[in-house]
Amino acid sequence: MTKYLWMNVKSLLTNPHLLFWSILFIEFWVFMWAYVFGNYIPQIEEVVRIYTAAAFGNLLMLSLAAASITIASALLYGSKSIRYVTKYTKLSPAHFLVENFASALFVLLAISAIMFLSVVGVFYTKFGFVIMPTNATGISFSVFLGIVFIYALAFFLNSVVVVLRSPKSASFIFFLPLILAFTAYASLWIDFGNLVYISPFNCIVSTCYYYFSGKTPPTGDLVSPMRDGRTLVDVNMALASLITWLIILMALNIFLLRKMRGVSIEEIRTT
Repeated sequence: MTKYLWMNVKSLLTNPHLLFWSILFIEFWVFMWAYVFGNYIPQIEEVVRIYTAAAFGNLLMLSLAAASITIASALLYGSKSIRYVTKYTKLSPAHFLVENFASALFVLLAISAIMFLSVVGVFYTKFGFVIMPTNATGISFSVFLGIVFIYALAFFLNSVVVVLRSPKSASFIFFLPLILAFTAYASLWIDFGNLVYISPFNCIVSTCYYYFSGKTPPTGDLVSPMRDGRTLVDVNMALASLITWLIILMALNIFLLRKMRGVSIEEIRTT
């Protein structure tokens, strides 16, 4: 590993945009879930567990999607340097991708840990129960897959902007993960049916819900009381869909990284 890894970690962790939108802003919704939406939740441990699982999955997804904006922006501003070091130094495109991923992984794991601790802590102060995941290994694996997907998506969107030399569209394209995440957030009230297997964001929420609560989630309308006859998510299919998205995005990232010529700071500033 090179010095770049730790410099990138420091740069991301001290970025005010990342700290505000992926942590402070989502913390506001943690309290909303607990003290506003949660006023209608009965003080029954099993019910609170299911409610906590839905909250954690959705808030984690939004937090990671918000962080992806900063990750993609950082890659855009460094694209010219990335092109130089991957072409004229021993740092190959694949090696750079590994180091950039490792640094982003460290940051996204820290954000995920903060989300987990805040949901568990705030919900304890509201409901009086310490709700922990029923499957610690499963929830860790699910969170990890979500992190890898968000990073792969952020890198892909940045690569598309750089390869097409279209920095003017960056402000919109980089927000696509957050827009799509809020679309998936609508599954709290809307049943998307089999479309949940197409959306990786819904797959992240569904797998987190399953491993946190121990219950198979419905394909939508999560906030309604559980009842017979609701279509349930096939968790194995959701995991397979998410892993497929990861493989496709990572393969595209390696391909696009070789095609990148970089965008200068002057080009970005004049857009």
